[in-house]
Amino acid sequence: MTSACRLLLALLLAALASLSVAAGPAKPPKPLLAQIQRLGELLRDSHAVLYPEATQVQFVSPRKGEEMALTMFTVEGFGGGNSHVQYLAAFSTETSDQGKPHYSLIDVVQIAGKGWRGIPTLAARLAPGPARGETLITLDALEVTADDAPNFPSKKITVTLSLKGGRLAELAGPESRK
Repeated sequence: MTSACRLLLALLLAALASLSVAAGPAKPPKPLLAQIQRLGELLRDSHAVLYPEATQVQFVSPRKGEEMALTMFTVEGFGGGNSHVQYLAAFSTETSDQGKPHYSLIDVVQIAGKGWRGIPTLAARLAPGPARGETLITLDALEVTADDAPNFPSKKITVTLSLKGGRLAELAGPESRK
């Protein structure tokens, strides 16, 4: 292999590596991860465990001057089996008097799971809802069809949740995406 080919290959690999890092979701800060771990303990059964490697966070601004952390995390192994559930949790972000970040749980909902649907990447889109103070959160997801294996959903859908009065609720039926 010539030196020009090696240089071109090295540049290509570096470009691909930077793309995968830039495109990936943010890792949760340690104080937020601690909150997610506590939440995972509450949501699991005696067999299930939090799968921390699958935890994703997205910082969003539902309204001007507000910041919220949306987190998606997975708990797996319910009943000692191979099942899993994805949860979406919303946290308010605050700063303590000492300048340290603090995250308070707003709400958490089951958003996906084995045999139902999956959300590979947390890339929420926010919009004001029709009610005062309501925020709509839209997520791209994959739904399991009759021809899919339980862990391999293939139908592209959109899931919309409402955050109103400190409660998350999924709105009527997901819509297929073309």
